[in-house]
Amino acid sequence: MKQKSDAIDFKKLTFAFVPGTSLMHKLNPLSKIIFLILLTIISFAIKSLILISSITLFSILLALMSKISVKNLTRKLRFITLLLLISVILNIFFNAVPSEEEVILFHLFNLDFLPIRRIATYLALKALFIVLTLFTSAIIFTNTTSMKDFVYSLMRLKIPYKFCFSFMIGIQYIPTIEAEAKTIALAQKSRGFGLEKVNTLKKAYNLIFERLVTTLVSILRKGHTTSISMENRCFGLYKERTNRIVVKFKLRDIVFIIICFLIFTLLLFYQLNLLPIPKIPSLYQIFTQIF
Repeated sequence: MKQKSDAIDFKKLTFAFVPGTSLMHKLNPLSKIIFLILLTIISFAIKSLILISSITLFSILLALMSKISVKNLTRKLRFITLLLLISVILNIFFNAVPSEEEVILFHLFNLDFLPIRRIATYLALKALFIVLTLFTSAIIFTNTTSMKDFVYSLMRLKIPYKFCFSFMIGIQYIPTIEAEAKTIALAQKSRGFGLEKVNTLKKAYNLIFERLVTTLVSILRKGHTTSISMENRCFGLYKERTNRIVVKFKLRDIVFIIICFLIFTLLLFYQLNLLPIPKIPSLYQIFTQIF
């Protein structure tokens, strides 16, 4: 009888590199860094919820094009999406200063003391789309970028290799911590102390406390082992380092960066009203026209 394995699948980890042959896998890591910087700037600069939601949808489609399956992407986004939905609900009620000029969309349950204000709804939805876009783009970068290639790319920019490798170790510990937490969760479950046994507040506290402490101790041990290994290999003894791997810019990287800058410039000019095209109506205008 075939038994289901409890081994950790690194494809299911949120921020772990998964080898592939997609376009994002083939791009130079610095090209993807430029893309992330431009995406972050334009996400905060755009004010239209329709445009921001379109950018979020684009980032999700880009993740699917990067060979991240729908199932895995849903698993990686479900926790942050749940937190964002809770944040939206709380921000709608508590993130607006009541004033006579404020537009009230409607009253929840027809109760006068539960108004849904326009500015609060706008800010809450904007924060949701921005965080979801940035989180998805971070998943794309970490899932399609080998940290070794990223370090060698930074070193080609004449950045000291000590800082590059320190940065790589810090980034690589993110999926390590996640994998370690999953391993500890499986170990607790095998000993009969899993989430299904949590039926009181005290048991929930004990479960979270033991899992956090065990994960912290395990990561500190791994960090200590890493530091000893680097000292034994005399890491940082020489100012320069000979690299066996050379990560170069290719034609597709140049084309990708040019396309990113063109789209970024168009969106920025649109936001600054420098393009001779009509403005996209806001969701509030569409809402008022319909109702």
